[in-house]
Parts: sequence; C-alpha cells; structure tokens
Amino acid sequence: MGSSVKLPLGTKLEHPCPDCGADMVLRASRYGLFYGCVNYPRCTGAHGAHRESGLPLGLPASRQTKEWRIKAHDAFDVLWRETAMKRTESYLWLQEVMGLTPADAHIGRFSIEQCKKLIEKVEEKCRK
Repeated sequence: MGSSVKLPLGTKLEHPCPDCGADMVLRASRYGLFYGCVNYPRCTGAHGAHRESGLPLGLPASRQTKEWRIKAHDAFDVLWRETAMKRTESYLWLQEVMGLTPADAHIGRFSIEQCKKLIEKVEEKCRK
C-alpha cells in the first residue's frame, strides 16, 4: 500500500485484540487514528495507526509485550543517538543480528523474547 492510502473508519484489523480476542477496528480520537476493540468499554484493547493512512503500526500486543517493545526501542535507539552509527545503519545491524528480513525488522512486530534478545545484543555492541 502506498502513502496515498487512506483507510476508512471502521476498517477491521487483520489481527484480533490481544486482550480479549475480538475484532479491532479503525477509529478516530482527538489524538488521532487508532484500532480499538469492538468490545469497548468492556475491553480497552487498542493499537496504534499511522496518522495519515490509518495503516497499523506493527502488530497488536499485550500490555507486557508493549512494555518490552518500549524497553527494546529505548535500548536500540542508543545505537544511532549515542554512537557513530547512523540510523539506517542501525536498522541494517538489527536485521543482521536478529536474522530478520527488512519487513520483519521492526520492534513493533517483536515478541517479548525478541525484545530481550535485542536488548542483549545492543548491550554487547555498546561494550565493544
């Protein structure tokens, strides 16, 4: 899908709500677009969407997985913010050390185990 895509509100996300398993649909709030569980308010599962297109940001995750993704991103960002490595180089490094394709080399798609592995790899690299 190109950048000119604009999904209509109500578009169903292909992945179920990580909290209750129900469908998630594209909604708008004062903060922007997001995917919300159809069981709201009984379930408050939510997932981010691109501001312009409404395309999902990564894969929906449980609260615990989201917390690990944040930790992994914080660790990973050190590579291009605090070392001589450029941002594009750091993403190529991520692909290599994690054994991922360019499409899968996004922390927003990671499991908890992948997040832990990435944090470990970043710490190893920064010790060198």
